Amino acid sequence: MTYVIVTIKQVKDSDTFQHYARLVKPLIERHGGRYLAIVRDPEIHDGQWPFVRTVIVGFPSVDAAHAWYDSPEYREIIPPRQRGIDANIVIVRDLAELPVEGYAPPEKGWGA
Repeated sequence: MTYVIVTIKQVKDSDTFQHYARLVKPLIERHGGRYLAIVRDPEIHDGQWPFVRTVIVGFPSVDAAHAWYDSPEYREIIPPRQRGIDANIVIVRDLAELPVEGYAPPEKGWGA
């Protein structure tokens, strides 16, 4: 699985952000993605978390995540996203897709 992690530093325009959120959800789903977490106040155990919201979206593969992000439909709604929020967006692969020596991928069904 591949994860798209969005950390929102600031909501600049709430109406524009809500409009973007309504448009992006079906695009994510069309590419096999699904929302796994949307958190406003995470439990911080060490350090600081300077974000007003964190979103984690799961995709079946890195190719699916890139197909979503690079799709013409998503590229069209990047400007409203940028007007509505100041955010970081990263793509992270799990250990099954990007093995790291000494770490085993999660067993099938783990966390389900």
